[in-house]
Amino acid sequence: MQKGLVGAGMLGVLMALAQANVGSVPWAVGGVQEPALLQVSELRRLLEPKGARFAETGILGRYLLEVRFPETTNGLYLRMVSQNNISYAVFDDLFINLAQVDLGINTPVRVEGWANPVITIGPTVFRLGTQRNPVNPYLGYMYLARKRLIDRDDAPPYLAKLLDEDPRARRCVHELRVTDPAGTVYVVASRVWAEANLKAPYDKIPDFPKPAAFHVGPVQNGRIRLLLPGETASYANSLENWEKARDKETLILIRLSGRIVDLQTEFQVVVPPRGRSQAQRCGP
Repeated sequence: MQKGLVGAGMLGVLMALAQANVGSVPWAVGGVQEPALLQVSELRRLLEPKGARFAETGILGRYLLEVRFPETTNGLYLRMVSQNNISYAVFDDLFINLAQVDLGINTPVRVEGWANPVITIGPTVFRLGTQRNPVNPYLGYMYLARKRLIDRDDAPPYLAKLLDEDPRARRCVHELRVTDPAGTVYVVASRVWAEANLKAPYDKIPDFPKPAAFHVGPVQNGRIRLLLPGETASYANSLENWEKARDKETLILIRLSGRIVDLQTEFQVVVPPRGRSQAQRCGP
């Protein structure tokens, strides 16, 4: 398997980062306890010394936090939520904005890591999440991958998670040995999942069969753990072959580089040995 590229050259940056001090607060959307909230006052303490500017505004009936970073053209808009008179910003919106907002020509944009991701926006580098209260970037990375794989960016990121909540859709655990650093993010998807997303009405939970496979996860201990529908799985060797595969349950496995270029996440297609994987175990 190809050697991972994520994390190369980042050691000096990581050593220079201050201790993460913005932990997350769980927040349920559509009945799914996945997105995380970040306390606005803590965000300001972390980012204002780095030159970021904050403003609160309302757009189309939504209360938003505008964050402008040094040497960028446009700001990012994060939804705001008030709980117990404390203002929070929605963590997932950060990833979504980075794939939707033109921050300026040649502005480096990068998201790396899982529970305590490192985010690069122009010259500003910072880390979110704490050991006690890590963030959960599942939906953010899912959004980046879905936008790249099916060019669909007009739905809330939690929708695909709702579509995939049926435990029978992902009852088998597949593990692949990889050489990437811990925290490198992998995504696996099937065409069944992609077509379900393309047909989904976004004003209600859709009433059609659940997607067969979609999973996002980080490398841990030299392995990537995938939750898939069957005991065996086959993988396409390119995005083009995945799109043309006769068997819609053919999977595509991609490794995210962390970089977002021209509002699209960079990725590499990874093919397991012999193009297949076997489940370690399957549930009922």
